[in-house]
Amino acid sequence: MHKTLIVKAFEKAKNELILKGELNPSTVKIAEEISDAIDKLIGFSLGERRYRDYHKLALELEKDEERDINITQVKIVSGLCNYLGYSTYSDFKKEIDNKDKNSNSSLIKRTISTYKYYLLILAIISLAFYGYHAVNQQKWMVWQKDRYVETDFNSNSLNQGLLKLYNADRIEHFKKIDPNCDTVFFKNDGTEMLWYGKNKSGELEFFTSVGLHPETGKTLKKITKYIIKKYICESY
Repeated sequence: MHKTLIVKAFEKAKNELILKGELNPSTVKIAEEISDAIDKLIGFSLGERRYRDYHKLALELEKDEERDINITQVKIVSGLCNYLGYSTYSDFKKEIDNKDKNSNSSLIKRTISTYKYYLLILAIISLAFYGYHAVNQQKWMVWQKDRYVETDFNSNSLNQGLLKLYNADRIEHFKKIDPNCDTVFFKNDGTEMLWYGKNKSGELEFFTSVGLHPETGKTLKKITKYIIKKYICESY
């Protein structure tokens, strides 16, 4: 059941990245999205490489109903379940088992096999229809200097990876700042209020919310006292 767990987590992370503007997120970015989410949920960081390894093995064994992968870190299993909306692994397993029992899997497989070409054509038409309306009705945003601003659709900007799907939270809360000794870096409970990452020139930049660096696309890191003292305020 672990292979189903990791596959579903990757599916959810991919969909969330698409909603954030990553139209074709790579496996690395999807794994980074999961790593950050699990770290927030349970405070345990595994690293995107391990998630990718688990996912790769899960896909290799996906058609083998007799074999499963083994995610050895109990905390990660629990975190993945929480990420998918389940309180415990038992709840996740129970729901998956019930779905398997109640589904007419053999009938579905035969139907897909018989009508797969028609379904493929229907899917292509549906995607084309959705893409047309998404481009013409969806709002967009672009990074300008120190923040995201709403903008009109531009195919060149989209192809260059500059155009992102509009996200009200990014517009309102995600800003690049130049912190100093007077900056508030942590909330009263110790939660970080600043994240950092290097730009394309290798310079360190600081942002007011968690996410991806708007230029490099790499996941921003939480601020630490070490980074504050070394790069911002020696007397901190």
